[in-house]
Amino acid sequence: MTCEKAFDRYLGLDKHDRVPLSVTLHLIGCPACRTAVRRVTKAERILAAPLAVYPLSDAVPAADPVVQEALRRINASGLAFPQGFSEEGRVSLTRWLASGLALAAGFSILPFSQIGAWSRAVFGTGYLVSYFLLCGVAVTAWCGLFVGTNIDLFVKKFGFEA
Repeated sequence: MTCEKAFDRYLGLDKHDRVPLSVTLHLIGCPACRTAVRRVTKAERILAAPLAVYPLSDAVPAADPVVQEALRRINASGLAFPQGFSEEGRVSLTRWLASGLALAAGFSILPFSQIGAWSRAVFGTGYLVSYFLLCGVAVTAWCGLFVGTNIDLFVKKFGFEA
């Protein structure tokens, strides 16, 4: 599927429609289209923000000078949540897939290598327990990082609402 056709099909969807599999597969493999979809989604969110209904206390900045000073200090300290999000420097899903396959291949090959044979000979079954725990922690960390950095794709695909 070409980028133009995939993007046209994506733009033809209603707000909460599921993304077709062919478009999803194209977005997984094409960082340019994925970035364009993220930008369109972000622009829609920014344009819809003034139309959202907020409680009065959230919509109007505090008039109290103590509250304004506290907010100024929080922003100056760098502890405030960043307002902008840079799309630059994101890892493509193809690279995520390659790193996951490399992780799985490494864990599959290691027990049959010289290091694995030496570890079994020296540590016995204790090696297996620690090895399986290491594999579990590494795969869990990889999955957490993958989902955390690509959450917008999952939100769009499965239609979760905040």
